[in-house]
Amino acid sequence: MTYVLSDEGRRALRTLAEKPVLYAFDFDGTLAPISPDRDTVQISPSINEWIKELAKRVPCAIVSGRALADLAPRVSGTVPYMIGNHGVESSLTPAPTLLWADGICQGWKRDLSIRFAQALKELGVEIEDKRYSLTLHYRGVPEPARVRMALLLLLQQLSPTPRLILGKLSVNALPPGQGGKGPAVLALMVHLRQVGLFFVGDDETDESVFGLAEGLAMGIRIGKHADSRAKFYLKHQGEIEEVIRFLVHRIDRTPESADEKAGHKSE
Repeated sequence: MTYVLSDEGRRALRTLAEKPVLYAFDFDGTLAPISPDRDTVQISPSINEWIKELAKRVPCAIVSGRALADLAPRVSGTVPYMIGNHGVESSLTPAPTLLWADGICQGWKRDLSIRFAQALKELGVEIEDKRYSLTLHYRGVPEPARVRMALLLLLQQLSPTPRLILGKLSVNALPPGQGGKGPAVLALMVHLRQVGLFFVGDDETDESVFGLAEGLAMGIRIGKHADSRAKFYLKHQGEIEEVIRFLVHRIDRTPESADEKAGHKSE
């Protein structure tokens, strides 16, 4: 993986800014820091201002595991496009698909609340109902690896069998056939008639974007992970602001720093 704020990474960003690209970002752990209290998570004022400036210049989207009803108030119109529930929920999702997903998830929730209530309580698992998907959180448990394995075995007993995506101390259950964030953001890219996709994410739920066989122009993962399919990385979430600021200045063709000035002289 290449550090995106290195000379090589900045050259890649400059090249990207020359093309008609959809700029997409995960929310938790990417635009906003991870918090043990997911209800209080917000984008910082400075990142919010820079992402708003980027969205004035190029098509931008936020792609999240959160439901759109949860995500929208945290974004407050900063970007025009949002995808929620790990790709299940977007402006391109047909209404019958959402109705079908809603019915499946409510059936799963009833099953979990009756058949598996005691097991979940003993494991210390909390169910988050996001209407079109479920997330089972196990943050704070003493043996997270054991709980994750028990949870995976338990969820495989649901009918229909859910598609499972691992998160940070959580397991996400999606209706079968739903492909995650990758296919959803690719469909938006095609819909907006862009030739490529720029995406930044921070965990396993974002690997379906990093692993796209076509369309992905640049993938950046927060934190260096040898097994990630992203080609670039940032050291920590706080560096995302510098990347967005760099892109805004590059798209405007105004020098952001001495490094950027040097880049202009060499081109």
